[in-house]
Amino acid sequence: MKRNVLIVEDNKICMDALARIVHECNSAGAIFCAGTKEEAYKYALEETIDLFLVDIILDSSIQQDVSGIQFVEKLRQMEQYKYTPVIFITSLIDQQMNAFHKLHCFDYIEKPFENEVVCEKVMTALGMPLLRPKYDVNFTYRKDGVLYMLNTEQIICAEMIRRKLHVYTVDDEVDIPYKTVRDMLKELPREYFLQCNRGALVNRKYIEAVDRMNHYVRMRNGKQLEIGCKLGKKFYEELGYDD
Repeated sequence: MKRNVLIVEDNKICMDALARIVHECNSAGAIFCAGTKEEAYKYALEETIDLFLVDIILDSSIQQDVSGIQFVEKLRQMEQYKYTPVIFITSLIDQQMNAFHKLHCFDYIEKPFENEVVCEKVMTALGMPLLRPKYDVNFTYRKDGVLYMLNTEQIICAEMIRRKLHVYTVDDEVDIPYKTVRDMLKELPREYFLQCNRGALVNRKYIEAVDRMNHYVRMRNGKQLEIGCKLGKKFYEELGYDD
C-alpha cells in the first residue's frame, strides 16, 4: 500500500533532494512539499499524510527559529496525527533531542544528510503500521419521522437560520430541525469541523480563504461566514495561525 509523504523544508535545494530520495522508496505514494509551517498545515488538513519529514528551521532569517517544532506541536494536537511518524531534519542536536522525546519523533536526519541514510529511515517509517482513528462515515438526523444520512466528507458548512440548522453539502442544501450547531459538532470528527461563531461550523477541508482583518471565512461553495469574537481566537489557533 502506497503512503503519502509531506516534506517541510524551506531550502529548495534540500527539499528537491529529499523529494528525489523519497520518490525512490517503493512504499512512497504522493509526495507533497511545503516551505512554511502554514503551507504544511494546509496540506495536513486537506490530504492524508502517512509520514512527515520536517526541518526544524523553516525561516533562517529568524534567530533561533524552531518553526518546524511548532508545526509538529500543532500536528500532535490533531487526533489523526497523534501517532503519525515524524522525522526531523536538523543540524541543531540539542533542539532535536528535546523534540525527539517531547513530540514522540520517530527519528531524525542530521544535515548535511546522506542519501542512503535518508532512504533507510524513510523506508523504515513507511513500513510502520498505520494508526488512524475511525469515524462514522455518515451524519444521521430525523426529519418528519424519516431517518436521513449525510456523508460527513461531503458537508461543507452549517449555520443556524431562523432557528433551523441549515447544512450545505457538495451537492445539496438541507434543513435539519431540532438540532443546534453544538449538537451537530458533537457527532462530527473534530479534526475537520470547527465552530467559527456561535451559530455556524465549517469543514476545514473546504475553506477557500480566511480574512482575519474583516473576520470572515469563505468556503469553496462561495458561502461566507462570520468569525465570532469569542470563538475567533480558538478558531484561528485550530487553523494553525499565530497571533
